Amino acid sequence: MNAALLLFLGLADAAFAGFRASAGRDGRIRKARANALAARRGLALGVPALALAAAVACAVLLTGTGVGGGAAAVAERYAALDAAAGRMLRVHLPYAAVVAASLAAYLWGPFRLSTLATVVGLGPLTLLRPLVVAAGAAAAAWGSPAAAAVALVASAGVLLVEPVAHRRWYRAPL
Repeated sequence: MNAALLLFLGLADAAFAGFRASAGRDGRIRKARANALAARRGLALGVPALALAAAVACAVLLTGTGVGGGAAAVAERYAALDAAAGRMLRVHLPYAAVVAASLAAYLWGPFRLSTLATVVGLGPLTLLRPLVVAAGAAAAAWGSPAAAAVALVASAGVLLVEPVAHRRWYRAPL
């Protein structure tokens, strides 16, 4: 369950990263189609990054040492990875909740509330995002070297989506 929730957060973050890479580079008024394309591009970059993290997690599960060997060792490693995912969620979920509340205020609130949500919420939260991702990786790695590898790959993948999308598709304004 923890891994599925982290996957959902990672995919949502990839879509938003694709949007952020394109934001401000298109002067058209009606750009819903361009925004949707940007989100799909972010997902197209985020899915392989998260798949790589899943492959590392599978490698950790299927290799290594554990108490008793065999199925017991795999169960032990699974429990360690699940506990690490839970620690990562304790860092990421509060941040995601504040971002979701700011985004809801921006999308559905009156004009002044939308402006406030951007200035006080979404802007500063975007700047804090790399620190939150790093804190989540550190929390996951705490006491579990195997989880550290998975957290490092997943965190690097999530943080690379926006710059790669920017360089690939949005270098020059339209």
